Amino acid sequence: MSETKLTGDAFELYCDVVGSPTPEIQWWYAEVNRAESFRQLWDGARKRRVTVNTAYGSNGVSVLRITRLTLEDSGTYECRASNDPKRNDLRQNPSITWIRAQATISVLQSESSTLQ
Repeated sequence: MSETKLTGDAFELYCDVVGSPTPEIQWWYAEVNRAESFRQLWDGARKRRVTVNTAYGSNGVSVLRITRLTLEDSGTYECRASNDPKRNDLRQNPSITWIRAQATISVLQSESSTLQ
């Protein structure tokens, strides 16, 4: 998936996972041209512009929302999920279930106009 947004806009990404036991979901981000440098995204990050809402039941559902987009928000976002209790890091290959969904978001500078 690839989306283009304007500065000041917001975007949401959704991730649904199924597994037994229910997989843990995490969100990760890599800047443009740095695809190998993923960092984990947390609820409240980026001056509280990042919201992560995750619900667990028979499956896991997570929504990543970023508001007031800036040019620095451009990049690749990943939903990663695993239900391997022995893993120390989600980059390690889990033995049970692994789900990885990806989206690339491009943020463009919005033009402001003045009415006279």
